[in-house]
Amino acid sequence: MAVESPFTPKSGLVHIVTGILQDLRTLMRQEAQLLRDEVKLEVSKAGRAASGFGIGAGLLAIGGLFLLLMLVHGLHEWTGLPLWASYGLAGLILAGIGGVLLVRARSLAGSVHAMPRRTLYAIKEDAQWIKEQVMSKKT
Repeated sequence: MAVESPFTPKSGLVHIVTGILQDLRTLMRQEAQLLRDEVKLEVSKAGRAASGFGIGAGLLAIGGLFLLLMLVHGLHEWTGLPLWASYGLAGLILAGIGGVLLVRARSLAGSVHAMPRRTLYAIKEDAQWIKEQVMSKKT
């Protein structure tokens, strides 16, 4: 009858350690994928916020120029206001619209998270689980 070496894959301790290492490897791959996905999501949100700022500023500039000219001369003709008062009223309207667009873009930018919170939380949970598993194997 052949004597089994204590280091064969069938031995309990080696089998447990091998299983833990395989689980750890799988877990690390999953955490890396979660990190990539979360970073990709945050970059996408940052891009949308940046495009919101750009579009808002561009529309504010172009719209301000055209509306200012149109509204100023229209107000001057229809109301008899001096030309300077018509320019002031048109400027107020454009500044209000531009302000609303910039506030909305700012709130979207505020929801962008530089740190991948869910991934960090999951890694902490996994580390705690591994620690508990190692401690339970010692006892």
